[in-house]
Formats: sequence, C-alpha cells, structure tokens
Amino acid sequence: MCDQCLLRLENSKKREGDVVKKRMLLTSMVMLGAALLFAGCVTGEKPEDAVQKQLEAFKAGMLAEDIDAIMAPFSESFSHYELGDKAGARDYMSQAVDMGYLEGLEVNIENAEKKIEGDTASVYPIELSGPFGLVTLELIFTKEAGGWMITGLDASGI
Repeated sequence: MCDQCLLRLENSKKREGDVVKKRMLLTSMVMLGAALLFAGCVTGEKPEDAVQKQLEAFKAGMLAEDIDAIMAPFSESFSHYELGDKAGARDYMSQAVDMGYLEGLEVNIENAEKKIEGDTASVYPIELSGPFGLVTLELIFTKEAGGWMITGLDASGI
C-alpha cells in the first residue's frame, strides 16, 4: 500500500477510537447521572422516618448493650455540657455497660415526639428504666452529609 493509503487508514482508525471513547464517556456520564438521581431518591427519605430509624438503632444498641451500636448514630460533632464530645459519650456509655447499668434495660420510645425544624430535630421523651432507676432523655439530631445524627442530648432524673 502507498504511504498516503496507510495514513488514511491510520487516521480512520484513530477517528473510530475517538468515537468509541466519546461513546464510553457519554455512557459513563449517563450512568453517573442515573446513580446520582437514584441516590437523591434514596436520600429523599422523610426527615421523620430518617430520625425514627436512628432512634430505633440507638434503642437496639442500648438493649443489646453494644457500645458500637449505641454510638453508631452519634455524630462526630456531638457535644454535651458534661460528657464533652463523642469520645466522652462513648467512654460514659462504656462505663455504664461495664458496671451493669444496661442489664434489664427498658427503652420506651412509643411516646417520643419528633419536632423537626430545618436540619435539626428534637425527640422527647425517651424513657429509660433499669438498675439506675428512671431517666428521661431528649435526643437532638442534626441532618449531616451522612444522614440524621445525634448531636446532643439532655437527661433528667439522674
């Protein structure tokens, strides 16, 4: 074949390669868009439902005396006037588990009311009864990138 024919053949293959790359890029963009749309639908959960799931996760962790499960709904930005940050809350809860305060624990969330204002939710009353007596909790949730997380709490009856 002549040099000119080889050059045309080479350019033709290059254009075909460019077309394939463009199709792959377009397909990838469509797939990414669909994934983002799906994620938006999934995270489009009602705030009340999302807070309820986190409340139930907290309750399940308390009943199981599982410190990791208890702390899972806690935000990294959790703060409390006595416990300090999330690490302080974890330490406190670990001590409660170690000392047997969660044995036979009852957690009543049936009467808990959720008040949601923007990206903040208050859930009260959460009634805990166990070897320590009766404690009523208010949990404060804040909507974060990872969902609704516990960012504060108040306890009465201790």
